[in-house]
Amino acid sequence: QGTFAYKGKKRSIDADQYFKRSDTLGTYRQRLDVLQEAWENIDTQIQILRSDLNSKIFDDLVKFAKSSHESFTLGGGQIDSTPKEIPTAAFVTGVNTPDHGVMFSTLVTTLQDKVSPLVAILKSKDCNSVKNTLSKTLTQLFQNPLLFSEDDEAIPGNTKNMTCSMSTLVSWYQDKYNTNNSSPKKRKSLGGGSKDLGQYPPIVILFEDLESFLPHVLQDYISICRNYIGEIPLVFVFGIATSVSAVHRLLPNAVSSMLCMEKFQAPPSTEYLNMVINQILMTSRYPFKLGSKVFQLLLDIFLYHDFSVLNFIKGLQFAMMDHFFTNPVSHLCCSVEELEDRVTSLKPKEVEQVRRLMSFRGFVEGCPPSKQEDMLLNDKVTKLEFVVLLRRIHTYHSHLYPVLKCLHIMVSKIPKHPLGKQLREVYSRLLKSFICDTEDYKECIELLRMTSKDELMDLLQQCRSSLTEDLPPDLSTLPSDLDALLDRFLKIDEVTEEETPENTEESLHLEKTDLHTLRKRLQEEGKKKKKLSPYEKLRNETIDFFDSLFRKYLVCPTSLPLYEIFYYDAWGEIKRHLNASPRSVVQMALSSPHHYLQCKCCESEPGSVTPSMPDICIAYKLHLECTQLINLYDWLQAFVTVVTTDEDLDEEKIKNPDKELQARFIRAVSELQFLGFVKPTKRKTDHVARLTWGGC
Repeated sequence: QGTFAYKGKKRSIDADQYFKRSDTLGTYRQRLDVLQEAWENIDTQIQILRSDLNSKIFDDLVKFAKSSHESFTLGGGQIDSTPKEIPTAAFVTGVNTPDHGVMFSTLVTTLQDKVSPLVAILKSKDCNSVKNTLSKTLTQLFQNPLLFSEDDEAIPGNTKNMTCSMSTLVSWYQDKYNTNNSSPKKRKSLGGGSKDLGQYPPIVILFEDLESFLPHVLQDYISICRNYIGEIPLVFVFGIATSVSAVHRLLPNAVSSMLCMEKFQAPPSTEYLNMVINQILMTSRYPFKLGSKVFQLLLDIFLYHDFSVLNFIKGLQFAMMDHFFTNPVSHLCCSVEELEDRVTSLKPKEVEQVRRLMSFRGFVEGCPPSKQEDMLLNDKVTKLEFVVLLRRIHTYHSHLYPVLKCLHIMVSKIPKHPLGKQLREVYSRLLKSFICDTEDYKECIELLRMTSKDELMDLLQQCRSSLTEDLPPDLSTLPSDLDALLDRFLKIDEVTEEETPENTEESLHLEKTDLHTLRKRLQEEGKKKKKLSPYEKLRNETIDFFDSLFRKYLVCPTSLPLYEIFYYDAWGEIKRHLNASPRSVVQMALSSPHHYLQCKCCESEPGSVTPSMPDICIAYKLHLECTQLINLYDWLQAFVTVVTTDEDLDEEKIKNPDKELQARFIRAVSELQFLGFVKPTKRKTDHVARLTWGGC
């Protein structure tokens, strides 16, 4: 007989069950379907934006890698006899390190498709020695499935027993790509798997986080590789987060002179963020929107924390999930084509849930008394009103973003930028309140009334260029209106020559009179309006045109009835999950593990300790009762007393606990030391020092 180990079935998470826990109206299935469809569309667009953003810099890197070893031949190295340097691309990626993983994985795929299947990527955490670095390089190159066909006999088996040296790589490369001494079958295999990438594809090695590598490891690795540059075509790609000067800080002149470096600059993360905001949030294609507080919080996390667009997208994804999870009628946040069918199929409980929304209650209070009764009691009338109000929000979105871009263009060059320099800043102001009633907007309008002719015409031309062809019907005449204004500005000189009247104003005669009469006459003259030139009249007319346009379409979304269905503004939830205070979170987890584990076994009264709690929580609560120095033996005895059941509790076991309990205690103390609650002390070897006070 024997026992056979097998891998158990992985327990899958049922999204339906997760939604059911908060479902009160039976709409979880509809909400889940709308959420999945909406996120799939958004995620697809994000992938397209990322590809478009990095396409140029990736093309430049591909061109560099292809041209680095065009004259390479096996056996003879390069044709010229100049001192050989390793072609190196200094790829400056920016400080948004959370985004680098996705960027480099895409770069590896691109290089394998267009340059060479021989691509290896190295990370500092895996390369703490030269041996580990060489092992990581050879493993990725030898076990690359792109190199081998189904009947290839050269697939290596276990690479752990292989000698980790560059000579091994040289022998393998020459054996694989030396087609002069290979069989016809092997030449056919090599030709079929190379995708026309050349007879001798280069070996591209990427260093994802160059600044984090140990200097001596990096120096030795480069020196070793340089000795073999004549036998194998090596290309380095340095991933640099800060600047190229980091290379010179890590490498002495003797090592850096072995590299032939060329700088490549990745697009800044702010450019990618603007693309995501402009084409995901500021568009009518996707009904879901962020409220003012959540939008500003995600922007602040990006600007003041990590510059990571990936984390911004994760925040957007979490906001969508929480919106559809907590709002029972969020399935109405759909496209305008599906809107009427979804509203018609609403159940009485769902209609009542929509009636409870604060924006709809305010709308009903503003209706005539006769209509109020129907809106509150007649579901059929209420559903018809829902369709009208929800379509109005869709129409509002289609009008909002073209006009908002015009506002940004008009105010972007005003000194000190009262409404913000970026489009996202103007959009954030719009989400908070009616932007046209703010003092900053009024200041911008006054400054625009003093704009020169050339500047104003340039602004009009930019506004005209920003308007696309797919404008809503109400804005279809806007491009022609702007064209008409531009034509009038071009012909303003002719109007000036023809219509400028002669100065017929009577001059002010200062006759001898008393002071009171003179002051009165001067006040009357001051009240007379200065006669405007034709350009000033046209300029005021243009600014008034834009002012009325902005006041009509740039209303605050929170003033619209039923805006809660489309806008998510649970600022506290986002902050608690994405930007929580580490100290308070750790304290809550250690003192009340039930808060996060959601299990009944850990639920207890504040201050009490139960044996079912995690070991670190028990050790943490016991250490709160101690003074500055904690005796490890006393702490261990208290720990054993808590975790041992009453049946197993005896004096001998407390004094001499078994090895398993000791190991659990040591691990808990080590974890508390890692979190910064205790540390070893030289005052007493069998004590530890407590580092935190005041219940934390």
